Amino acid sequence: MPAENATIKCRGLSKLYGSSRGIEDLDLDVKSGEIFGFLGPNGAGKTTTIRLLMGFIRPSRGQARILGMDTWTQSVKIKLHVGNIPGDVSLYENMRVSELLDYIDRFRPGPDPLRGLLIERLELDTGKKVKALSRGNRQKVAIVMAMMHDPEILILDEPTLGLDPLMQQNFYSFLAEAKDRGRTVFLSSHILSEVERVCDRVGIVRQGLLVDVRSIEELRQNKIRHMDVTFADAVAATEFEKLPQVIDVRQLDNRLRITVRGEIDALVKQVARYRIEDMTFTQPSLEDFFLSFYGPAGDANEPESA
Repeated sequence: MPAENATIKCRGLSKLYGSSRGIEDLDLDVKSGEIFGFLGPNGAGKTTTIRLLMGFIRPSRGQARILGMDTWTQSVKIKLHVGNIPGDVSLYENMRVSELLDYIDRFRPGPDPLRGLLIERLELDTGKKVKALSRGNRQKVAIVMAMMHDPEILILDEPTLGLDPLMQQNFYSFLAEAKDRGRTVFLSSHILSEVERVCDRVGIVRQGLLVDVRSIEELRQNKIRHMDVTFADAVAATEFEKLPQVIDVRQLDNRLRITVRGEIDALVKQVARYRIEDMTFTQPSLEDFFLSFYGPAGDANEPESA
């Protein structure tokens, strides 16, 4: 259903490259004040969509609007309200970080209220030249550039690439704080756990097509996980195959790989009846997720009930 308070609207948005498609017939509403995840494997059309939203490329057909403005014909005005982290961060190599931030600041009206805070929490050395920075520190610079003016909208393409786990946590905190201030975030990622952690809703794209839009709770209910359990004694696989949510059990001697969709409470209680030598949970790959949720060809079949 169309969102009345949509900050980002796409209608029939398409970008075709000859016989191949970047994105096709995208209909999407991103509501004001939400963190919207755009989830899909590499090559699915995420970056093409972001380039269209930023006005970097012209749509083959259809339209995208941000704050009521056309993203192609009014892209300059839109950029005053948007912070963007591209998937391929490119910076001026011979500038010091502080000089680069000053340079970017001159293109924007008003102050940069978050600049000092972002630099401090990301532990960014602004005295270094860009060419001396590691991949992770370049990503920190991109984050500061995108967020320091506290824009109304953030459009982020794989924003945590190159960040260590601690800096990833800091970045997630930034997004939560931005949401608390009423900001809107459009976050592209191929990392299911990242999207699940920070987003309110998720659009799932595959092979250039938006196949579904779901709340994070719906996503969790259909998530596939693998439990690998090594028992002290032999245990029959049939003890687990009959459980709700279990969709597959594979056995090798005293070790079981149990594939479960959604809630795991009944499975954990059943496992706890036996003496366990080792147990691990494996988070699903996106390919596992898509194959289980949409079928091998990526068709948007209805998922099994959670």
